[in-house]
Amino acid sequence: MDVEIRPTAPGEEEHFVEVLSAAFGQRPSAELVAADAADVGAIRGWLARAEGRPVGVGGLIDLQLTLPGGVRLPIAGITEVGVLPTHRRRGVLSRLMSTLLDDAREHGDPVAGLMASEAPIYGRFGFGAADRVARVEVETADASLREPLAEAGRLGMADLATAQVQLPGLHERVCAARNGMISLPLFRSRRRYRDADREVDGFGAMRFTLHRDAAGVVDGLLGYRTRLDWAWSSPPRGDLRVQELWASTEESATALWRFCLDHDLMTRVTAQWRPADEAFALRLANPRAWRQTLSDGLWLRPLDPAALLAARRYGREDGLVLEVHEPEGSAARRFRLEGGLEGAACKPSTASPDLRLGVAALGSICLGDAPVERLHRAGEVEEITPGAVARATAMFRWSPAPWSGSFF
Repeated sequence: MDVEIRPTAPGEEEHFVEVLSAAFGQRPSAELVAADAADVGAIRGWLARAEGRPVGVGGLIDLQLTLPGGVRLPIAGITEVGVLPTHRRRGVLSRLMSTLLDDAREHGDPVAGLMASEAPIYGRFGFGAADRVARVEVETADASLREPLAEAGRLGMADLATAQVQLPGLHERVCAARNGMISLPLFRSRRRYRDADREVDGFGAMRFTLHRDAAGVVDGLLGYRTRLDWAWSSPPRGDLRVQELWASTEESATALWRFCLDHDLMTRVTAQWRPADEAFALRLANPRAWRQTLSDGLWLRPLDPAALLAARRYGREDGLVLEVHEPEGSAARRFRLEGGLEGAACKPSTASPDLRLGVAALGSICLGDAPVERLHRAGEVEEITPGAVARATAMFRWSPAPWSGSFF
């Protein structure tokens, strides 16, 4: 089957949306198709055509990634990828991904990233899972704090318009401080709130709460929905679903979580895409009350390993030679990495390697979430120099754990 891959042309935005919707088994209304089509212009869209019709789509957005140590690096965000059910397993996705990665390289991005709809798909293109995100569930009756906490600011309800004004600046402050955070695409922000005033899955319209510090500056934002089950023969059972919780300080995060757990009539609080190491969980008297399930979040594909590794900071002062293999079988590349807490350098090298690894494994370790030692045990990192795995594990380890923040 002949497949043509080319940039999305003006006037093809609705075709892009229709292919993507069909790929995920959805049939949106004409209103939603038009709204999503307007957002296609915000990405570098690519269209796959075969047999005279669009059969696959994919796009790129320019984002920023926060690395260990606080450096922000450009990242090509791969998004809106899909192939018609009638044209799967014919090489369309492979052609699209190759084109998207070539586009990112030509754009000068040192790394590409995506959120995977299915975990087995993207490893073969050199992507490695780089952070873990948590689904959290807490029964409020079992969620008392270990000790009382002093108030360090104030909470106030807000409307949608106010939340939208406050979010960009707050999100940037969170990005600057949190390893693994991805900048917020504007078109995703619009989509996040387009059903904010409507009921969803039995949950009411979104409500918003802001936390302000002692100086009156907004340092926390909570968006949530609630659902009440009224049974007159027993107390009402309420569910509070956290849609988003952004906090630039632990004080504001604590205040917003307490607000959720203390909310009248709410017996359960749930949240998606939260950090794997949320500090508030340790404030509970009963740590088992905080039940979380971990899954992969951000997947990274190093395109320029030297630039990526030189930009981050390291937990131990050391140096290693890494031999990095590409999934398509092109010649391996070697890099001499020297790094520590104050900075790093990474350059091509011809020296004998200390470690051999695939570019996907490099994507998994570069934010410090996946220990090198664990990948070594899994057969994804080969130790050439005795002791190099332990040294690399200490170098790449970083705290807090990476957190991508939100879906793009």
